[in-house]
Amino acid sequence: MSSISPPMDLPSSAPPAAVPEEPWSPLRAWLVVAALSFAGIVSYIDRQIINLLVDPIKADLGLSDVQISLLQGFSFALLYAVMAIPLAWLADRHNRKWVILGGLIIWSAATFGSGLAMGFVFLFFARMLVGVGEATLSPAGFSMLSDYFPKEKLPAAISVFTGTGFLGSGLALVVGGYLYTRLAEMGPTVLPFGTFQPWQMTFFAVSLLSLPVFLCLLLIREPVRKEGNVVLAKDDAPPALEILSFIRQNARVFLPLFFGFSCFAAAQFGIGAWAPSYFIRMHAWTQLEVGQFFGPVVMFGGVAGVIAGGFAAERMLSAGSKDATLRLPLIAVICALPFAIAFPLVSSPWVALALLALVLFFGTVPFGAGVSTFPLITPNRMRAQVIAVYLLIANLLGYSAGPLLVAWLTDNMFGSADAINKSLALAPPLAMVAGLVLVLFALKPYRYMVQKIELESP
Repeated sequence: MSSISPPMDLPSSAPPAAVPEEPWSPLRAWLVVAALSFAGIVSYIDRQIINLLVDPIKADLGLSDVQISLLQGFSFALLYAVMAIPLAWLADRHNRKWVILGGLIIWSAATFGSGLAMGFVFLFFARMLVGVGEATLSPAGFSMLSDYFPKEKLPAAISVFTGTGFLGSGLALVVGGYLYTRLAEMGPTVLPFGTFQPWQMTFFAVSLLSLPVFLCLLLIREPVRKEGNVVLAKDDAPPALEILSFIRQNARVFLPLFFGFSCFAAAQFGIGAWAPSYFIRMHAWTQLEVGQFFGPVVMFGGVAGVIAGGFAAERMLSAGSKDATLRLPLIAVICALPFAIAFPLVSSPWVALALLALVLFFGTVPFGAGVSTFPLITPNRMRAQVIAVYLLIANLLGYSAGPLLVAWLTDNMFGSADAINKSLALAPPLAMVAGLVLVLFALKPYRYMVQKIELESP
């Protein structure tokens, strides 16, 4: 199978000695997917558990919905924006497994630290450090999978890896709801270093899930980098800012996709951040009920959408559809849009839950099929950095603006915490429409780029 050539002229340098590739082993490759997915599940539990604890944190610390939204999204995205590119640059040149393990230690310690918070500022900084998890795991993980899988099978592998984020989000509700309920029954807990409320103890408990993940990741092997892009010496490394030149020369493809997929992310993050509070405020559910009923919907709806989209894109690519990783997300988000408008406005929580399952199924297709576009059109030595740029934008725009827009509408436009249903019916659908328009702009230049890559491939 021919390798992917860069769609631009890159700086000339003596190529490093080729490293012989081992025969492809599906079993080994999918075991790596399983290990990375396990890490992804725990990282999402650590970052999403706060969504279930909104009301007790607000009551204890005296916070507004806008402040809570800053803890849910902006705090996470802020450090990510600073660290994403340097960490991805490191992953493109050094052992990616150890980059991920370092991130795991930092994000699990930060989750534990979230339980020590006695005010907004401390909790804000603790949530900032959780952002290191995404800044290491996703770019390095995508890069590793690009070396473990053939091109036509990559969308399926990436969709499984990406889909585990929704499994983690659902487990954060299921496990967190059970933990918080049991801890709330016990009341404040006295530990050797202080007395802590149930929501603080919940942070402590979920941080311990990182221990088996660390042992699991130790067992996977760093793959040989394909396309002869092994950096053997410092002088062989491409310029640090080469990634910016590459994106600039292909801006008509990358910029609409970066921002378009980020708008889709904003819609999903906004729903994920505030749907638990919607069921608690509008339908009088407890945290345990949110975990029991909404948690499985997130797990199965989100995971099914991402994985189904990835495998469908793989089949479409194999059948010769060059733009499958873009057309499929467009169709799926159009299907999700009416359900996103309807679910917060219905009177029955069970009808809302059913509609929300459809929003999650269709709305998450871009995060498997769509995001796999980036490694397919990027040279190996820049894949982690391109993914990091996308995730930087997705987190700043999606993970920050998605929850914040819902909270701002609730606090300022509607002026009541009980208007969360109106905010959810307005903000996520608007983000979906913006994403559709942007991805449509990328379709034609993307087809041209793919055609150019195929012509330049030996």
